[in-house]
Amino acid sequence: MPRVHALYFASLREEKGVADEWVDSPPGCTAGALFDGLFPASRARVALAVNRQRVAADFPLSEGDEIAFLPPLGGG
Repeated sequence: MPRVHALYFASLREEKGVADEWVDSPPGCTAGALFDGLFPASRARVALAVNRQRVAADFPLSEGDEIAFLPPLGGG
């Protein structure tokens, strides 16, 4: 099972209670599927970055990847 380094920002960091962690991802897992698995109740539309490059939800993850979940910024 590939392990990836997940980085959480803003409200996602608050929800998880940590800024980052190593997580197991199923073989063939995509960036979007990992987000859905980690945040099953979330309706947030997040930007995804793997190894510091923006990716689509269907981007396949590999062992050792760093994946960042970036929720939209609020404010005014």
